[in-house]
Amino acid sequence: MDWRPGASRDMLVRRARLKRCLRETLDERGWLEIDAPSLIDSPDFEPNIALFRVTLADGTPAGSLHSSPELSMKRILSAYPDLPGLYYLGPVFRAGERGTRHNPEFTMLEWYETGADLATGIETSLSLIHAAGEVLGQPASAVERREYGPLFREHCGLDPYIADTESLRMAASEAGITLNDSSGMRRDDWLDLLMSTVIEPTFPAGRLTVVTGYPSSQAAMARLETREFEGRQTTIASRFEIYGGTLELANGYDELTDPAEQARRLGVDGQIAEAAGTQRRFLDALEHDGLPACTGVALGVDRLLMWLTGSDDIDQVIPFSNARA
Repeated sequence: MDWRPGASRDMLVRRARLKRCLRETLDERGWLEIDAPSLIDSPDFEPNIALFRVTLADGTPAGSLHSSPELSMKRILSAYPDLPGLYYLGPVFRAGERGTRHNPEFTMLEWYETGADLATGIETSLSLIHAAGEVLGQPASAVERREYGPLFREHCGLDPYIADTESLRMAASEAGITLNDSSGMRRDDWLDLLMSTVIEPTFPAGRLTVVTGYPSSQAAMARLETREFEGRQTTIASRFEIYGGTLELANGYDELTDPAEQARRLGVDGQIAEAAGTQRRFLDALEHDGLPACTGVALGVDRLLMWLTGSDDIDQVIPFSNARA
């Protein structure tokens, strides 16, 4: 049995340097590093993310390992809205995510910048990535900005804001994508599939690509805004993603602050009192103290290290990936 770490000695040094750089850069802004509970007592809000369930020795359910510190961090910001920003740098857990780019336990840097809009959130993210590159001896990468709608028109020949499920399925078929069973695929599943298998592979290696203009159905906890696309007004999510080459590095929102709309998206519209645990505490925070205007960004630290060092397997940048733990 191979007992050695997957990361080389040099990679461990660079990993430590990267984490120190991220902390120092955000500390210099006067932001506060916070701890978030790893064990939460209610389901998460992302239906496509599988959680690790935790049980006590007698089989009693004890909650789930968090897939994101988001709800905890927003509760802190609701309680202390005068904070200029706060961040979390630590582990998160997602069951079923395993592969050369995924590990069930990975390191996330998540931050909330008070008073920022989407443009500011993008600039803060790029600035942090460039600072990380500099500390690891990498020159600043060129940045390309792309819109979701034109990307789908260019590579899939359709309008992603109005295309129906059958049109998306046909576009996937024409792109050579075959699925053994697509009966459970929803419209957003097809959009995600086309994005990941047709569009993302076209992003230039060695370049940072910023994508904005995601459909409103993929807003999650982002505000909605109206933008013109192909001559008509379209409602989109105020959200961005940043890729390093073809590797997704960061995902950011101009955060939703409306408690009623937030409850609706969490599926507890009109029944906030019936929401449980962590989710209920989060909704109470929004309803009673409110969330200040802010942007929130989640950045995969392992992914960032992979991209900055040219690694093609996450096992090369983590001391002990799941297969070695």
